[in-house]
Amino acid sequence: MPITLSEAERAELVRRSKLPQRRLAEKARIILACAEGASNAAVGRAVGVPPKTVGKWRRAFAAERIAGLEAAGRIGRPKADLVLDDAERRQLTQWERRAKTAQFLALRARIVLRCDEGGTNQ
Repeated sequence: MPITLSEAERAELVRRSKLPQRRLAEKARIILACAEGASNAAVGRAVGVPPKTVGKWRRAFAAERIAGLEAAGRIGRPKADLVLDDAERRQLTQWERRAKTAQFLALRARIVLRCDEGGTNQ
């Protein structure tokens, strides 16, 4: 499906393509490339995404224009907050630092402690 942009839409997409948020900039670059008449495969190669992703954002833009590019809520179960009391934190720290602790237990203790500090799954 061909994409035709108004001057205001083009200006907004150019602005978004320079944002530091990678996903927002990527979506804007996809639509700008689609507006030039390129196929999904060609746009995907140019932007560095799969053609299926290009098709997804092309359809979203065609249906809702700029609003179609806005971030939807994350899919999946929300991550529960991890809250450790002082005794739990002390025990995990001991397991993490103790030389005789099994390595799998020390690793798990380290993971839980990092999550308590606000670390991500990454």
